[in-house]
Amino acid sequence: MPIRADAIALERLLQLQSEDISLDRGRRRLEQLPERARLDKLEQQLEELSSDAAVAARHRDDVARVQDRLEQEISVLEQKLQREQQRMYSGQVANPKELSNLQAEVEMLTRRRSGLEDELLESMVARDAAVSTLQSLSSERDELASSVSELGVDVARLSGEIESDLEGHQQARDELRSGLSEELVELYEKIRSAKGGVGAAALERGTCQGCHTKLPAREVERLRAEAGLQRCDNCRRILVVP
Repeated sequence: MPIRADAIALERLLQLQSEDISLDRGRRRLEQLPERARLDKLEQQLEELSSDAAVAARHRDDVARVQDRLEQEISVLEQKLQREQQRMYSGQVANPKELSNLQAEVEMLTRRRSGLEDELLESMVARDAAVSTLQSLSSERDELASSVSELGVDVARLSGEIESDLEGHQQARDELRSGLSEELVELYEKIRSAKGGVGAAALERGTCQGCHTKLPAREVERLRAEAGLQRCDNCRRILVVP
Protein backbone atom coordinates (compact mmCIF):
# COMPACT_ATOMS: atom_id res chain seq x y z
CA MET A 1 0.00 0.00 0.00
CA PRO A 2 1.48 3.39 -0.98
CA ILE A 3 2.63 5.62 1.88
CA ARG A 4 0.57 8.78 2.06
CA ALA A 5 2.23 12.03 3.08
CA ASP A 6 0.93 15.57 2.67
CA ALA A 7 3.03 18.69 2.21
CA ILE A 8 3.12 19.42 5.94
CA ALA A 9 4.39 15.93 6.77
CA LEU A 10 7.05 16.11 4.06
CA GLU A 11 8.23 19.51 5.25
CA ARG A 12 8.36 18.09 8.76
CA LEU A 13 10.37 15.15 7.43
CA LEU A 14 12.81 17.55 5.82
CA GLN A 15 13.24 19.30 9.16
CA LEU A 16 13.78 15.90 10.77
CA GLN A 17 16.50 15.24 8.20
CA SER A 18 18.14 18.53 9.11
CA GLU A 19 18.19 17.56 12.79
CA ASP A 20 19.63 14.14 11.93
CA ILE A 21 22.41 15.78 9.91
CA SER A 22 23.19 18.05 12.87
CA LEU A 23 23.19 15.06 15.22
CA ASP A 24 25.48 13.04 12.95
CA ARG A 25 27.82 15.98 12.57
CA GLY A 26 27.86 16.59 16.33
CA ARG A 27 28.56 12.94 17.13
CA ARG A 28 31.41 12.83 14.63
CA ARG A 29 32.84 16.00 16.11
CA LEU A 30 32.60 14.51 19.59
CA GLU A 31 34.30 11.28 18.48
CA GLN A 32 36.97 13.05 16.44
CA LEU A 33 37.62 15.95 18.80
CA PRO A 34 41.27 16.95 18.13
CA GLU A 35 41.77 17.88 21.77
CA ARG A 36 40.59 14.43 22.85
CA ALA A 37 43.02 12.73 20.44
CA ARG A 38 45.82 14.90 21.78
CA LEU A 39 44.78 14.12 25.36
CA ASP A 40 44.85 10.38 24.64
CA LYS A 41 48.34 10.74 23.20
CA LEU A 42 49.58 12.75 26.18
CA GLU A 43 48.03 10.28 28.63
CA GLN A 44 49.87 7.46 26.88
CA GLN A 45 53.12 9.41 27.07
CA LEU A 46 52.46 10.11 30.76
CA GLU A 47 51.89 6.43 31.43
CA GLU A 48 55.15 5.53 29.69
CA LEU A 49 57.03 8.29 31.52
CA SER A 50 55.59 7.19 34.87
CA SER A 51 56.73 3.64 34.12
CA ASP A 52 60.23 4.89 33.26
CA ALA A 53 60.32 6.92 36.48
CA ALA A 54 59.28 3.86 38.50
CA VAL A 55 62.09 1.83 36.91
CA ALA A 56 64.55 4.66 37.64
CA ALA A 57 63.37 4.78 41.27
CA ARG A 58 63.94 1.05 41.70
CA HIS A 59 67.40 1.38 40.16
CA ARG A 60 68.24 4.24 42.52
CA ASP A 61 67.12 2.14 45.49
CA ASP A 62 69.15 -0.85 44.29
CA VAL A 63 72.27 1.30 43.94
CA ALA A 64 71.62 2.85 47.36
CA ARG A 65 71.42 -0.60 48.95
CA VAL A 66 74.72 -1.57 47.34
CA GLN A 67 76.32 1.61 48.70
CA ASP A 68 74.92 1.00 52.19
CA ARG A 69 76.20 -2.59 52.14
CA LEU A 70 79.67 -1.50 51.05
CA GLU A 71 79.79 1.19 53.72
CA GLN A 72 78.82 -1.36 56.38
CA GLU A 73 81.40 -3.87 55.11
CA ILE A 74 84.10 -1.18 55.10
CA SER A 75 83.13 -0.12 58.63
CA VAL A 76 83.34 -3.68 59.94
CA LEU A 77 86.61 -4.23 58.06
CA GLU A 78 88.06 -0.98 59.39
CA GLN A 79 87.31 -1.99 62.97
CA LYS A 80 88.92 -5.38 62.46
CA LEU A 81 91.93 -3.79 60.77
CA GLN A 82 92.40 -1.38 63.68
CA ARG A 83 92.28 -4.23 66.19
CA GLU A 84 94.84 -6.25 64.25
CA GLN A 85 97.14 -3.23 63.85
CA GLN A 86 96.93 -2.51 67.58
CA ARG A 87 97.92 -6.11 68.35
CA MET A 88 100.77 -5.93 65.84
CA TYR A 89 102.22 -2.69 67.24
CA SER A 90 101.43 -3.25 70.91
CA GLY A 91 104.34 -5.62 71.45
CA GLN A 92 102.05 -8.29 72.82
CA VAL A 93 102.88 -10.63 69.94
CA ALA A 94 106.45 -11.88 70.31
CA ASN A 95 106.34 -15.11 68.36
CA PRO A 96 107.88 -14.40 64.92
CA LYS A 97 105.59 -16.79 63.10
CA GLU A 98 102.49 -15.39 64.78
CA LEU A 99 103.71 -11.86 64.05
CA SER A 100 104.30 -12.75 60.39
CA ASN A 101 100.78 -14.16 60.15
CA LEU A 102 99.41 -11.01 61.77
CA GLN A 103 101.27 -8.82 59.29
CA ALA A 104 99.89 -10.89 56.41
CA GLU A 105 96.39 -10.53 57.87
CA VAL A 106 96.77 -6.75 58.12
CA GLU A 107 98.00 -6.54 54.53
CA MET A 108 95.10 -8.68 53.33
CA LEU A 109 92.60 -6.55 55.24
CA THR A 110 94.20 -3.39 53.86
CA ARG A 111 93.93 -4.68 50.27
CA ARG A 112 90.34 -5.75 50.91
CA ARG A 113 89.51 -2.32 52.31
CA SER A 114 91.09 -0.63 49.29
CA GLY A 115 89.04 -2.81 46.91
CA LEU A 116 85.82 -2.08 48.80
CA GLU A 117 86.58 1.64 48.79
CA ASP A 118 86.99 1.52 44.99
CA GLU A 119 83.64 -0.28 44.72
CA LEU A 120 82.08 2.27 47.07
CA LEU A 121 83.34 5.14 44.92
CA GLU A 122 81.83 3.51 41.84
CA SER A 123 78.53 2.95 43.65
CA MET A 124 78.45 6.59 44.79
CA VAL A 125 78.94 7.76 41.21
CA ALA A 126 76.24 5.34 40.06
CA ARG A 127 73.89 6.56 42.80
CA ASP A 128 74.41 10.20 41.82
CA ALA A 129 73.64 9.32 38.20
CA ALA A 130 70.55 7.33 39.23
CA VAL A 131 69.27 10.20 41.39
CA SER A 132 69.86 12.69 38.57
CA THR A 133 68.02 10.47 36.08
CA LEU A 134 65.08 10.02 38.45
CA GLN A 135 64.88 13.76 39.13
CA SER A 136 64.85 14.50 35.42
CA LEU A 137 62.16 11.92 34.70
CA SER A 138 60.07 13.05 37.68
CA SER A 139 60.28 16.68 36.60
CA GLU A 140 59.27 15.77 33.04
CA ARG A 141 56.45 13.58 34.36
CA ASP A 142 55.10 16.32 36.63
CA GLU A 143 55.19 18.84 33.80
CA LEU A 144 53.39 16.44 31.48
CA ALA A 145 50.84 15.59 34.19
CA SER A 146 50.07 19.30 34.50
CA SER A 147 49.52 19.54 30.73
CA VAL A 148 47.27 16.46 30.82
CA SER A 149 45.22 18.00 33.62
CA GLU A 150 44.80 21.31 31.79
CA LEU A 151 43.92 19.63 28.51
CA GLY A 152 41.51 17.34 30.34
CA VAL A 153 39.61 20.40 31.55
CA ASP A 154 39.41 21.74 27.97
CA VAL A 155 38.21 18.39 26.64
CA ALA A 156 35.54 18.18 29.33
CA ARG A 157 34.37 21.71 28.52
CA LEU A 158 34.27 21.14 24.75
CA SER A 159 32.61 17.74 25.14
CA GLY A 160 30.01 19.28 27.44
CA GLU A 161 29.22 21.99 24.90
CA ILE A 162 28.85 19.46 22.08
CA GLU A 163 26.73 17.13 24.22
CA SER A 164 24.49 20.03 25.22
CA ASP A 165 24.05 20.93 21.55
CA LEU A 166 23.28 17.29 20.75
CA GLU A 167 20.62 17.20 23.46
CA GLY A 168 18.94 20.22 21.87
CA HIS A 169 18.93 18.63 18.42
CA GLN A 170 17.73 15.32 19.85
CA GLN A 171 14.84 17.02 21.60
CA ALA A 172 13.88 18.84 18.40
CA ARG A 173 14.12 15.57 16.46
CA ASP A 174 11.90 13.74 18.94
CA GLU A 175 9.26 16.45 18.64
CA LEU A 176 9.35 16.28 14.84
CA ARG A 177 9.34 12.49 14.87
CA SER A 178 6.20 12.36 17.02
CA GLY A 179 4.20 14.13 14.30
CA LEU A 180 5.06 11.69 11.51
CA SER A 181 3.56 8.32 10.62
CA GLU A 182 5.43 5.14 11.43
CA GLU A 183 5.42 4.08 7.79
CA LEU A 184 6.97 7.31 6.56
CA VAL A 185 9.64 7.31 9.25
CA GLU A 186 10.45 3.66 8.60
CA LEU A 187 10.96 4.35 4.90
CA TYR A 188 13.04 7.44 5.69
CA GLU A 189 15.26 5.55 8.13
CA LYS A 190 15.77 2.71 5.67
CA ILE A 191 16.86 5.10 2.92
CA ARG A 192 18.95 7.17 5.32
CA SER A 193 20.83 4.07 6.44
CA ALA A 194 21.60 3.10 2.85
CA LYS A 195 22.42 6.62 1.63
CA GLY A 196 25.05 7.91 3.99
CA GLY A 197 22.71 9.51 6.49
CA VAL A 198 20.46 11.37 4.04
CA GLY A 199 17.03 9.85 3.50
CA ALA A 200 15.08 12.94 2.42
CA ALA A 201 16.15 15.90 0.29
CA ALA A 202 14.57 19.05 -1.06
CA LEU A 203 14.14 19.79 -4.72
CA GLU A 204 15.65 23.23 -5.29
CA ARG A 205 15.76 24.88 -8.74
CA GLY A 206 15.05 21.54 -10.29
CA THR A 207 17.99 19.87 -8.53
CA CYS A 208 17.80 17.07 -5.95
CA GLN A 209 19.82 18.24 -2.96
CA GLY A 210 20.54 14.63 -2.00
CA CYS A 211 22.49 13.58 -5.10
CA HIS A 212 22.75 17.03 -6.75
CA THR A 213 21.28 15.74 -9.97
CA LYS A 214 19.34 18.28 -12.04
CA LEU A 215 16.02 16.85 -13.15
CA PRO A 216 14.48 17.59 -16.54
CA ALA A 217 11.93 20.41 -16.48
CA ARG A 218 9.16 18.02 -17.56
CA GLU A 219 9.99 15.69 -14.65
CA VAL A 220 9.87 18.60 -12.21
CA GLU A 221 6.46 19.60 -13.54
CA ARG A 222 5.22 16.04 -13.12
CA LEU A 223 6.45 15.84 -9.54
CA ARG A 224 4.77 19.10 -8.63
CA ALA A 225 1.55 18.05 -10.27
CA GLU A 226 1.38 14.68 -8.56
CA ALA A 227 2.41 16.03 -5.13
CA GLY A 228 2.46 13.58 -2.19
CA LEU A 229 5.39 11.24 -1.51
CA GLN A 230 7.96 11.39 -4.31
CA ARG A 231 11.32 9.71 -4.86
CA CYS A 232 14.32 10.95 -6.82
CA ASP A 233 14.74 8.78 -9.90
CA ASN A 234 18.53 8.98 -9.56
CA CYS A 235 19.26 8.41 -5.85
CA ARG A 236 15.84 7.14 -4.70
CA ARG A 237 15.77 9.44 -1.73
CA ILE A 238 12.46 10.91 -0.61
CA LEU A 239 12.15 14.11 -2.59
CA VAL A 240 10.37 17.06 -1.00
CA VAL A 241 8.98 19.15 -3.86
CA PRO A 242 7.98 22.77 -3.08
